[in-house]
Amino acid sequence: MQYRPHRYRTEFPTTMRTPFGPAKAVINDVNETGALMATSAPLARGQKIEISFLNNKVSGVVQWAAGGRCGVTFRPCLTIAQVDSLRYKQSGHRGMRHNSTGHAEMR
Repeated sequence: MQYRPHRYRTEFPTTMRTPFGPAKAVINDVNETGALMATSAPLARGQKIEISFLNNKVSGVVQWAAGGRCGVTFRPCLTIAQVDSLRYKQSGHRGMRHNSTGHAEMR
């Protein structure tokens, strides 16, 4: 039995181009080789899709599809930088932002 590489959980909204036209999707987990996506587009195994996020366009092949979700294998594999950008929510986490209000200036 062969295990796949670790997938990183995320909720990254993207757009994709399918054989039926453009559709919106959300990437639920990702690594260099593939992703789990929630989509409203009807997809079938073996279909080729193109996913757009930030300034990137990557191609993939649907490995399985059921119930509004699908598993995609990237061809070619993603770079580490692309995976890192997909690992975080596009809107960011409000608690992690820098905020300087309320801090006294030190003299």
